[in-house]
Amino acid sequence: MAHAFEAKLALPLLALLMIINGGVAEDMIFNGESLNTNEFIENGPYRFIMQSDCNLVLYVNRNRALWSSGTNGRGNACRATLQNNGNLVVSSGSEVMWTSNSARGPNTYRLIVQTDGNVVIYGAALWATNTVQSPRGRKLLR
Repeated sequence: MAHAFEAKLALPLLALLMIINGGVAEDMIFNGESLNTNEFIENGPYRFIMQSDCNLVLYVNRNRALWSSGTNGRGNACRATLQNNGNLVVSSGSEVMWTSNSARGPNTYRLIVQTDGNVVIYGAALWATNTVQSPRGRKLLR
């Protein structure tokens, strides 16, 4: 009987451990996490990527930019970090190239690429790319 009980717990426990140890979900990062050069998060056709040219860009269908930080060519080995105060920054070494200006103080925050094409920092909605795509007006390549 003990073995049957252990077997029933094994799969849910394994799934929970994968979530905890897996780190970042595919469509979000949490405060304290970064996107390093050529790393991205995505949801459907939307990809939010820290490019090698130091520009943080949101693409639809991997070829049309909806938003960018405007930091291309301004640094090397850049990263986009969601800080513990809710602020998103693009930095090269210790130099900050761009900031979302969304600092609100220590809390738990997450930056998510939403299914509507908007990238939002939650803890409360602090910052967004304001790139919500109308379901009627967009044509997605599949």
